[in-house]
Amino acid sequence: MRAGILPRSPRTVACALIAVFVCFFVPFKLSRDSEVLDSVEQPAHLTCSGAPVRKTTSWLPGKAGALTDLHTDEKTVKHYIDKCVLPSRIAEEEVTGSGAKVGIAIPAGGNWLLSNTLAVCTVLRKTLKSALPVEVVYNGPEEYDELLVSQLEALPNVTCLDARQVAYPRHHPPLKLKGLTFEFKAFVLAYVTTFDQVLMLDADNFPLRSPDDLFTIGSAELGNLFKQHGSLFWPDFGQKKDDKSILLAKHLDIKAEAYTEFNLTLPWEGVREPFLFTESGQMLFDRARHADVLEWLWFLNSHRQPVSDWMWGDKDTYRLAFALAGKADSFQQVTLSPRLALDAGGTPPDPPFRHTGMVQHDLDGNLQFLHRTYLGKFDPALQEPWREMDFVTNPVTPQLALVYSEAYGFFPHQVTTDYEKYCCPDGSRTSDVSECSYQECKVPGDPLPVLTIAAANLDPGVRLVLNALNDMFTALQANQSAKSG
Repeated sequence: MRAGILPRSPRTVACALIAVFVCFFVPFKLSRDSEVLDSVEQPAHLTCSGAPVRKTTSWLPGKAGALTDLHTDEKTVKHYIDKCVLPSRIAEEEVTGSGAKVGIAIPAGGNWLLSNTLAVCTVLRKTLKSALPVEVVYNGPEEYDELLVSQLEALPNVTCLDARQVAYPRHHPPLKLKGLTFEFKAFVLAYVTTFDQVLMLDADNFPLRSPDDLFTIGSAELGNLFKQHGSLFWPDFGQKKDDKSILLAKHLDIKAEAYTEFNLTLPWEGVREPFLFTESGQMLFDRARHADVLEWLWFLNSHRQPVSDWMWGDKDTYRLAFALAGKADSFQQVTLSPRLALDAGGTPPDPPFRHTGMVQHDLDGNLQFLHRTYLGKFDPALQEPWREMDFVTNPVTPQLALVYSEAYGFFPHQVTTDYEKYCCPDGSRTSDVSECSYQECKVPGDPLPVLTIAAANLDPGVRLVLNALNDMFTALQANQSAKSG
């Protein structure tokens, strides 16, 4: 053996290669990604002197490494919030006054989502007469559709933005925007939209009444929760009661570690009413007032591990972000459970009353949003009949949602169209739907009360919106067919 040369076992060589990879390649790759994303000048509201930059030289694989990076980055975000002059530091009257820029932001890209967005924006302008400006945000050239973008921007006060043209915040983990799924919505809310006060809408979420008043008019009983607290969210079907979860699927649960890892109080502990999970297809958010919350929001969504082990997608990260900012009480959510929208076109062996989506309420119990989810989504490229909203249920409990989810619909013996008998005061046939509250529905087990959309006591504006949507879907399918041909 020559002097100075030590024998190398395969294990030693492997460890050396891993060390080289971790110490040199990973930091280089991350820094290169960061350079690409930071090629656009940082927006003024995200810059301040002495802002910390997230160090990318450490990378540890596995769950333990993910937690180590999480808490290291937690300190960086805290430093950024404490050091930088964020809009949330401005006096509240300057931020939430009449000078605030208010509008709707819709993250959407590609033919499918932009087609749905065109339907949303057309109904907003032509049927609901909404005056709110709209920003449609797509994710890079791969999601750009010239025809649909031109049709969107031909509508009054609709602007399309490319999220890749916004500089990535250097105090967060460098994450490529290309290929993002649910995290993209959080990024748009935190860093892309230009609105101070914004209604975030999914591309397949259709307002059933004008959303303009959501920012300014509240409930006679509750007041305007958004003006008071700077946020308003809507519930999902799942709930926790006494630390037990009732869910459509186990993966939709929130694990206690999501809060205990940060030494935070569990939001479902010590509450009298069941804790309702959050559905993020729509939300009202005051970005100026809660700029610190937005930093925590992206902190959570940029750490897929371990956050994805604790909760599903982005939907429950918003509440956790408020808690991390020390503003748990500012997270406000509509208390009335969503309704189910049902299509009556099912054929055996499928149930005749099929899933179309979920319907959310305003603070007075009026039907406000139709979020077309799961098999209720509309894709013009499929060239097949879409599911309509022929019926709407009363607000459903998680237990009833579980029955429904087994077949994604209901069979005839599971529903009753005698809605007013069970859900309206004194069984009145003339009561407005908004008076038929969840608490007044008296149902002897099965069946579930459903209201026909053609019912005389349904807000006629809802029927107008649904008719307009059907016209839009027909036109979009025709355009897609012509394009394909």
